[in-house]
Amino acid sequence: LKPHSDRHALAKLAWAPLLLLGPEAMRRRRRPPLLRAGSSILIAGSCCCIRPVVGAYDAEERIETARLYGNINEYAYYFTDLLVGTEPQRVSVIVDTGSSLCGFPCEGCAHCGKHMDPPFAIDRSLSAQWIPCSAQCGGSCQRGVCSYTQSYTEGSSISGLWFRDMVQLGDVLQENPPVNATLGCHVDERKLFYTQRVNGIMGMAPHENSGRPTILQDLFGDKKHVNTGVFSMCLAEWGGKLSVGGYETQYHVNNSAVQWIPLLHSGYYSVAPTALQMDGVSIADGVGAFGSSLVDSGTTFTYFPSPVFTRLTAALVAACTTGPGCGAVREGVDCWRLDASAKSPSRFPPLALVFEGSTTIAWPPHAYMFRRGDSALWCHAFADNGADSDTVLGVSWMVHKDVIFDLTTSQLGIAEAACPEYRKVPGERQGEFATAREARRQVPFTMMLVLGTGASLSVAVGVLIWLLCGGATSCKKEGSYSSHVDREPLAGSSGGESPSASSSCRGS
Repeated sequence: LKPHSDRHALAKLAWAPLLLLGPEAMRRRRRPPLLRAGSSILIAGSCCCIRPVVGAYDAEERIETARLYGNINEYAYYFTDLLVGTEPQRVSVIVDTGSSLCGFPCEGCAHCGKHMDPPFAIDRSLSAQWIPCSAQCGGSCQRGVCSYTQSYTEGSSISGLWFRDMVQLGDVLQENPPVNATLGCHVDERKLFYTQRVNGIMGMAPHENSGRPTILQDLFGDKKHVNTGVFSMCLAEWGGKLSVGGYETQYHVNNSAVQWIPLLHSGYYSVAPTALQMDGVSIADGVGAFGSSLVDSGTTFTYFPSPVFTRLTAALVAACTTGPGCGAVREGVDCWRLDASAKSPSRFPPLALVFEGSTTIAWPPHAYMFRRGDSALWCHAFADNGADSDTVLGVSWMVHKDVIFDLTTSQLGIAEAACPEYRKVPGERQGEFATAREARRQVPFTMMLVLGTGASLSVAVGVLIWLLCGGATSCKKEGSYSSHVDREPLAGSSGGESPSASSSCRGS
């Protein structure tokens, strides 16, 4: 454990590779230090899904599943829903294997941002119980309730009060059984926690919070409903699937076998890479070249020690600017614009990480690069870890794989997967949380929709009048049709027409 590690400091993200437009402004590096002792529904809207997901709770295999949303460019994280309380309230939370606190804003929060779901109303839940101050608090107390403060080295922080309540993983469609879990009720959010669209965070790291169990430990404690000790994350470019209690081979490409590597989980999830290869040729060798290597779904990019990052970047530039190249032109420091005929960065060289036991895990171009803005611009999804000599295998390494955390056998399983995709978040109101880029896209589409619909209705009305008149040569209109057809009704009107919209026609 390195509780005060700078490994996830956003201060380092002011560098060029991370100055990306998007709702979060900068890529996330989410593993914080440990908590300091003594410190303070039915889905609304439609879901556009690329691939159907079998989502119901599997009682026979005791596997709970939940949809994942988000992606690297637009969100910089992946997240899921929780249903909390006796009258379930939906709460959106980032899935983060690099931290352990599960918390979100509650009503009455003194300094919390505006998020996609309303603040949790704890008074509406009959099953909610504050955790009273006692010797077991392991932290500080406020108003007779155990409290917490979680700080991040770049300056963002959350603080709040501990409580227990019934929680269901995912939404109502998953039908997962509820479990009594320890949760954090934010009363203060700073920086990224304040500005993010998602309400809170669901830490899944294997360490406790001041002696309190994590939500993952609470789920595993429900042995009647959950096959304990295993969970998996299957990440697509957009969204994916979280499974607790097992994993689903139906998403594995061509029934590919799961590759298993040793996993340490005494605080964080750690693995031991022994080499980084490009097209089968080693760029870096030896466990020492990578330092401690964490698997962290709360970090957007994959971070390498400076020597490894420098060699990787140089090798990639050389491969793409000499010989046949990669079918792309370099744009800026870390981006490439594909040739007009290319639809993906398939001509870029494949990467692979080799682990203990010579297990080789492929890292294809559409994972170590991400689509930025338009479909032809692809940028590096790996970065320099600066003065830190360790490695963080973030979302960009996990995407397009089913990553299986087997805590019973201390192994990490990886399989190439076509994970289910979800692009539109249920209940998220477009425009309210839209990025500037999204807003620019919506305007012309909305204009075309209104104008096109209006034109169609005008033609339809004309035809209807002609039919009613029986081919009349003269038509006296006693009223006028509102120009607000297919828009919001005028004040005082009950529909798309003005109150005086009757017509009479006489034939000759």
